[in-house]
Amino acid sequence: MVFGRAEPHVPHVYTDLPSGSPHRYTDGALCMWYPGDPADQRWVLRDGPVVLLGHVIAHLLREEWWQHTGEWPGDEAAHLSISGTDDTSTQAA
Repeated sequence: MVFGRAEPHVPHVYTDLPSGSPHRYTDGALCMWYPGDPADQRWVLRDGPVVLLGHVIAHLLREEWWQHTGEWPGDEAAHLSISGTDDTSTQAA
């Protein structure tokens, strides 16, 4: 987990597990929620580390399920690509 200087309240979570998951950012960070989601749908600093770890574990379990079944067991939010079209390769979980 990395908390950057520019946004110290926003975690960037990386794993060494191989994944072709559509729920990763281009730098390999887990895409666990849509950044614009309300606070009750994503992790915020006041939630603490245990809740963040819960998000990470749930995301990795979803990735494992997706690897075996091709189905994502959770909510998804499509991101817009640079061209403004729906880009399902970078969906939030």
